[in-house]
Amino acid sequence: MTDQVDRDIVADLYLSRSGMEFLTDLVEGFGPRFGGSEQERQAAEFIEKRFCEAGADRTWREKFECTGWKRKETGLQAISPEETSFECIALPYCPPGKIEAPLVYLGDGHPQIYEEHREQMKDAIVMVTTATPKFYHRSMHRGEKLGRAVEAGAAGFIWMRGEPGGLPETGSARFGRACEIPAISVSYETGHEILRLAKHGDVRLKITSTNEIYDTTSYNVIGELKGTDRSEEVMVIGAHYDGHDISQSAADNGAGVTVVLEALRALARHKKHLRRTLRFVGFAQEEMGLMGAEHYASTHVEDNTAFMLNLDGAGRGDKTSLVLQGWPEAISFFKDMARDMYETDISVGDSFGMYSDMYPFAVRGIPAATLSSSQPGTQGAPRGYGHTYWDSLEKVNPRFLQLDAARVARMLFRLATVDDIPMEHKSRDNVAARIAELGFDMVMRYEGRTLPEPGE
Repeated sequence: MTDQVDRDIVADLYLSRSGMEFLTDLVEGFGPRFGGSEQERQAAEFIEKRFCEAGADRTWREKFECTGWKRKETGLQAISPEETSFECIALPYCPPGKIEAPLVYLGDGHPQIYEEHREQMKDAIVMVTTATPKFYHRSMHRGEKLGRAVEAGAAGFIWMRGEPGGLPETGSARFGRACEIPAISVSYETGHEILRLAKHGDVRLKITSTNEIYDTTSYNVIGELKGTDRSEEVMVIGAHYDGHDISQSAADNGAGVTVVLEALRALARHKKHLRRTLRFVGFAQEEMGLMGAEHYASTHVEDNTAFMLNLDGAGRGDKTSLVLQGWPEAISFFKDMARDMYETDISVGDSFGMYSDMYPFAVRGIPAATLSSSQPGTQGAPRGYGHTYWDSLEKVNPRFLQLDAARVARMLFRLATVDDIPMEHKSRDNVAARIAELGFDMVMRYEGRTLPEPGE
């Protein structure tokens, strides 16, 4: 049976243009779908309709309250050693206000550099690049680098793109709330233009922000294929459909939610064989702090969620990775599955990520993983064109949408029909201990995020 279903899925998805057609309609019809915007609300209605047309047994939207942000005017000027203006953009949740302060440049933001410049950072504007610090054992998220500056008493923050290309890089300054200080972004070239001023004397800058922070609502979108004899076991397959307001957000993450829809469409034809329930979710407000996934995980905590698969980054390339979120004991299970699918080039490993929609599940001890594929031919920082002006439709190759949709659908069919999945739920104590072991509890404090409470 599985072999025939594989053939049907591959034939269906590889010969169909529906994925690219959906993504084109999503991007051209609703723009970036920025969190809390009217575009995001309309996109939620559109996605629910398409879930229904794809064959879901039932569909619905779940509303939640959250903090929104509206981009207005933001300015960056040098006051000394000479007066000049620079191009910049505000990071979401940058508050309104005006500051004037000296510049402190920390390069790629290695923690040691922060310590060496702790006194200079107080009441200064700190500029740091997006690059991963050299000779450091892990990457550092924007939120951590900003948080370290805030903790040291900085008056403002500049997020400088770490590679050339003329593109400032956006991303929320804080998780679901206003930032304490004005936080903006500049391109690699603009950052170096600012640094060249230092040859003529100490650099003093002024940041002006009129951006708005307000209360709003967003919607998760859900489509379900009901299982048969094990329908109470729910498998969540999700991708965020919101994007950043400066671009079409085609790859990040229009491509991912396209893969969700296409997998649903392919599997709906075979739902009589699905033992477990498959729940396909378009998450809102991921870019502003994982708020949609957090809302879902917290309100469905009583559901028997057997597994969560996050597709943030799916459909972007042919080098696909499946990263388990703290369940290394299942690596061999998924490697065997990939071999059974003749997809041995899928990389399988284990890590623990805090910056996408699998996190609210994994932190609750729910088995989770994320599947993504790398975007080829991009220049700039490691995220490619993501979070920049040029995350646009022409960057997405329809072939990669088909490829990952087929891989995901075939994987889900196996997960929904196999007798046992070797991934047990973990206790909060176990998860909290793992976070502390990795040093992520310190990171979360810098980012102002809530730490998991042990003992629950």
